[in-house]
Amino acid sequence: MGPFKLSFFLFFISIHFYAQNDCTDAITVCGNSGFQGLSVSGYGNVNEFSFSNSCMQRENNSIWLKLSIKTAGTLGFILKPDSTNLNEDFDFIIFGPNATCNALGNVLRCSSTNPLEAQLSNNYTGMTGTATDISQGPGQNGNGYVKWINVNPGESYFLVIDRPIGTSNFSLDWLGTATFNTPPDLNVLNHTALNMEDADISGTENQSLTFDLTKNNATIIGGQSDVKVTFHLSSNDAITNLNPIANPTQYKNIQNTQIIFTRITNTITNCYNWTSFTIKVSDKVIFPKNKYETCDENDANGKDGKTKIDLNKVTAAIFDNKNVSNLTINYYFSENDAKNNTNPILNNFINNIPFEQSLFIAAFSEKLSRSIQEIKLIINPLPDIINYTLVQCETGISPKGLSLFNLNEANSAFNTSPDVTTTYHISNEDALDNKNPLNATYTNISNPQTIFARNTNQNTTCATINNLTLKVNAISETVYSLDPACDDDGTEDGLYSFDLTKSNIPIPASQTLKYYSNENDALLELNPIQNPASYHNETPYNQDVFARIEEGNDCYAISKIRLEVNRLPNLKTNTTTNVCEDNPAYSTILEAGLLDSTTSSSDFTYQWKKDGVEIPNKITSSLEVNKTGIYEVTVRNKSNCTKTRTTEVTASNLAKILSIDIEDLMMGDSNKITINIVGKGDYVYSLDTPNGPYQESNVFENITSGIHEVYVNDKKNCGTTNKIVAVIGAPKFFTPNNDGYNDYWNISGLTATNKNATIYIYDRFGKLLKQIRPLDPGWDGLFTGNPLPADDYWYTLKLEDNREVKGHFSLKR
Repeated sequence: MGPFKLSFFLFFISIHFYAQNDCTDAITVCGNSGFQGLSVSGYGNVNEFSFSNSCMQRENNSIWLKLSIKTAGTLGFILKPDSTNLNEDFDFIIFGPNATCNALGNVLRCSSTNPLEAQLSNNYTGMTGTATDISQGPGQNGNGYVKWINVNPGESYFLVIDRPIGTSNFSLDWLGTATFNTPPDLNVLNHTALNMEDADISGTENQSLTFDLTKNNATIIGGQSDVKVTFHLSSNDAITNLNPIANPTQYKNIQNTQIIFTRITNTITNCYNWTSFTIKVSDKVIFPKNKYETCDENDANGKDGKTKIDLNKVTAAIFDNKNVSNLTINYYFSENDAKNNTNPILNNFINNIPFEQSLFIAAFSEKLSRSIQEIKLIINPLPDIINYTLVQCETGISPKGLSLFNLNEANSAFNTSPDVTTTYHISNEDALDNKNPLNATYTNISNPQTIFARNTNQNTTCATINNLTLKVNAISETVYSLDPACDDDGTEDGLYSFDLTKSNIPIPASQTLKYYSNENDALLELNPIQNPASYHNETPYNQDVFARIEEGNDCYAISKIRLEVNRLPNLKTNTTTNVCEDNPAYSTILEAGLLDSTTSSSDFTYQWKKDGVEIPNKITSSLEVNKTGIYEVTVRNKSNCTKTRTTEVTASNLAKILSIDIEDLMMGDSNKITINIVGKGDYVYSLDTPNGPYQESNVFENITSGIHEVYVNDKKNCGTTNKIVAVIGAPKFFTPNNDGYNDYWNISGLTATNKNATIYIYDRFGKLLKQIRPLDPGWDGLFTGNPLPADDYWYTLKLEDNREVKGHFSLKR
C-alpha cells in the first residue's frame, strides 16, 4: 500500500451525535479517500462494543471505517494526531475478517494505550510490521503499536478510531502491501466549472430560483460506468452519504450564494469521491445560451449563407423559450454599440457576413442590471435541390404499369453528403411537416407518379423537399432456359449447380445485368446472387430465377430463367450374388433393380457390362449369367439421365465333408461332433433335419447316442451335402419291469462294423453276470433266470481293435 496518506479532520460540536459514529454507517475507505469536512462527536451506539470484547471501556468520539481489500498482502497504518500534545489520546480497534454489525465477533487488534500515562515520546499509534503484540493498553500499558495483519482479496474489516481525550484532528499513513479499491474519478479541472448562476427575469423581488443540479452530472461522471451521483447540503452528509437532496432537478436555493456538496459513488465497491460547487441568483441578466442556428431557407439561394433573421426567434433560443416579457432586449452589430446603446438592429434583417456572424445582445429590467453578451449567428446551408426519376420494370402477360419499388435505390441520388438522410412522402405537406414517411418498399398507384423526398442534414436539421418520379417500364415477360440438368452430382435431392451466365440474355454494352433468386428481390434489388456462374437452385427440381437488366439506375427489363433438374432412374442399391462353379448348368438372373412403380420398364434403355467391357446385344432389364465377375447395368430414362447399378457375382459350390470328429463314450461323458469341410461357399449346418433349422457353427454338443445324419447347406444355393455318424453311448440306468420302456440295457451307437464287440456286465463285487453283443437286445437284469436287485452295476466294452471302455449304470425296480 506504501506511504499513501489519508487525512481526517474532526470537529467537536456540542453533543450532536452523527450516524457515522455507528457501525451501520461506516465509511468505506478507498484508494484516495479524503474526509475533510467530516463532523463527528459523541459515543454512537453504546452497545456495539465494550471492555468485554475490546481493550476499551466504551466509544467516545469515534469514527467507523470499513476496509474492503482489493489485493492480498499486509495491512497496517500509523495514526498521527495533528497536535503533538500527549494529552491527545487516540485508540483503535480492528474487527474482522468479514465481520458484520450484528456479529462483530472478537477483536482482531486493539490499542488503548494513553501516551501521557505511558510516558511515551509522542502520541502516535497504529499497526506496523515491527510490532509483535496484538493488543495493548489500557492506560500506561504498551507503546501504542500492535502487529499489522495479513489480508486477502474480497475480505472486509472494521477499523474503529476512538478519541477518549482531546479535540485534535488526525491523519492516517497506510502501511503494507495490500490495496483498497479505487474511488471514482472526479476530474473537474476548473474549481468553478460546476458553479451555477441564474437570474430572476420574472420581474419580482426574489432571491430564490429553481436550479437543475443534475446538469452537472455529465461533467462529474465523464466516461465512467457503475456510478451514482447525489447532492447534499453539507460535507458531512456527502462523506457519510446521508440526506441526499430528494429532487435535484428542481432544487430551490435557501441562501444566496449557496454551497452544494456532490458525491459520486461506485455502486459496486461503494468507493466514493466528493466535491462542492456554488449556486447563485445573479443581480444581472444571465444568458443561458450564446449561439443561434438557423437554416438558409428564407431567400432564393439556400447555399450562400445569408438569410432573413427573425430576432424574436433568436431571443427565444438564447433564453431557452422562457418568458422574457419583463426584459428590455436589443441587438447590435458591435460591442461598442451595445455598450453605448446606439444603432440597435431592427428585426428581420439579413446577415451581411455569410454562414457565421457575431451580434451583441443587451438586456435589463427594473430589477436586473444591464448585461451584454456576444451571440453567434450560424446560418447552415440547405441540402442540394435534386429532382430524380426512379425507373422500375413490370413483367407479365398484361402489364399495367404498376410495380414494386425500393425507394432506397434513390438515396444515392439525393444523399450528396454523408450527413444527409432522405425520407419519402406521398404529399408535399407531409414532407414539409416530416410526417407519414413511406416504407422503403412501395407500389406506385399511377404511372408515372410523383412523390416527395425530404432531404435532411442530420447535423443541422436543415431540409429541402424534392420530387421523386416513379416510372414503370411495362415489358412483356421473356423466359430463358438453361439445358435441364440430371441430378447426378452425388446427392439426389433435386438441387444442382447452374451457370446462369449461359442463359445468353442479350444486353448492349451500356446495360448491366444482375441475377436474383425471386422476382421481389429483382424488383427491389435485394440479395443479388453473388456467384451466378455457380448457383445452386433453392427449390428442388424446378425453379425460376430472375435477371434484372439496368441502364444507369433505370430498370430496362426483368427476364425469367427457368431451371430444371431431372431425376435419375430410381434403382435398387448395389448387390452381390453367386454362381455354382461345380455346376455349369447353374445360372443366376441379374436385375436392373428399377423401383419406379409408375413407369414401365420400356421407358428405359439398358446397357450391360462385365468387368468394364460392354456385353453386346444385351439391352433388357435382366441378364442371365453363370460366370463370376463385376456386372454393371446403366439405365437411361426418357430425360436422358442415367444411373448405374453394380452386381458382384462370386463363386460358390457344394461343401465337401472331409471328416467328422466325434467325442462320445470313448472320449468322456458328453457327446460332441465337429464337422470338417472344404468349399468356396458360405455354409450352415443341421443335425438330422435336412430342412433345418440350420446353424452357423460346425459344432454340435450334448448329442444323444445313436446314429445321426449331418447336413451342410450352401447359403448361396449351391446345394446340400450329408453324412451319417454314429455316437456311442451307455445308458445311465434301465428298468426291466416289462412295461416296454428301458427293459433292456445295452450300449447304443455301435455300427455293424463293431458287431463283434463284447460287453461284460459285473456286480459291485466283480462277479461276471452277463456277456452281450452290440446287436443283441441287451441285458434284462436276470442272472441264472432270477431277477437281480436294484443296485449299481459295472460294464466293460471290448472293441475288436482291443480298445476298452469301462463304466457303470443303475438297475432300478
